[in-house]
Amino acid sequence: MTASGATVTWFSGFRRWLASRSRPPEPPHIYWIFNAAWLAQAAYVAAALDVAEVLRERPLSIEQLADRCGARPGPLGQVMRALAGFGVFSRCEDGRWALNSAALPLLADADFSVKSYAAVWGEQLYASAGRILQQVREGVTGFEQVHGRTIWDHYRHAAVDADRFDTFMSDATTLHVRSILEVYPFARHARVVDVGAGRGRLLAAVLAATPTLRGVWYDRPELLDAATALLTAAGVDDRCERVAGDFLREVPGGADLYLIKHVLHDWPDALAVEILQNIAAAMDTGARLLVIEAVPSEADGQDGLAKLRDLEQMVWTGGRVRSRREFETLLQKAGLVIESLTPTAITDACVLAASRR
Repeated sequence: MTASGATVTWFSGFRRWLASRSRPPEPPHIYWIFNAAWLAQAAYVAAALDVAEVLRERPLSIEQLADRCGARPGPLGQVMRALAGFGVFSRCEDGRWALNSAALPLLADADFSVKSYAAVWGEQLYASAGRILQQVREGVTGFEQVHGRTIWDHYRHAAVDADRFDTFMSDATTLHVRSILEVYPFARHARVVDVGAGRGRLLAAVLAATPTLRGVWYDRPELLDAATALLTAAGVDDRCERVAGDFLREVPGGADLYLIKHVLHDWPDALAVEILQNIAAAMDTGARLLVIEAVPSEADGQDGLAKLRDLEQMVWTGGRVRSRREFETLLQKAGLVIESLTPTAITDACVLAASRR
């Protein structure tokens, strides 16, 4: 057979194979990973322009939507089409755009709102993520490369960014509270200290669900007013002492339960150990510490979201998401030992109970 005949035979076979498929071959998996960056930016744009809120009452044409969002119809239409390609927002038969169930988390008051996270991600983290290669080579976090300061120094100087961070953390806790309350019997305790309590969302929920429990809010002084307002609104302020301080220096004593939620992942190992040592020093014999964090499996192909959060923490804070084995190492250095590890319905909220050795 001549070369040209072989080519014709191969091409005919390829056409028959292609015709037997319902669609063209899918691109490689890694290709989708690269292109997820565009989808993430599209979601951020929708959140920043408040598209979901604008569409809450009724569907709108792209011209109407762009006018109300302060955007241009052409590029906004492309963003909407990309999101709708993955099921977020939908287009009516008459061409108008509508809110759908997949887009509800972009509403600020949704049960599972991601709006505050979208602001933090789009305005503080996205540019930082572009510096991962330099961080891997040189060790300086992507956040510091972009913003010129470490995260905590930046937040001391940038009140708007700090407020968005604290709002995101409070909103995230709102998602987690129910699952945490379902897996741990707080009623067995008399006094709880919430270390790095933020605006007090978790502590307020724990106290509201446990009328016999008294609490101590402990965090940065600049969060005190917001926490007091939230604890008062929850009706638990009369059972909650507020103490402002620095958990890298000391932690209030006198409690039989200590909570620390989504704090340790913000810190590299050496500083995480210091925090744990300060908690251990405050704990009486018989007291218990609950560490609430993502605790991913070390196996490949599992807990992908938690492992992406690990990269986020690396770039953002210089911290890390830790496996059970890594937590055992940290806790051992602080004189603590794991009693139990209980997953919740939320991927990044396992409840790790520890006590003094």
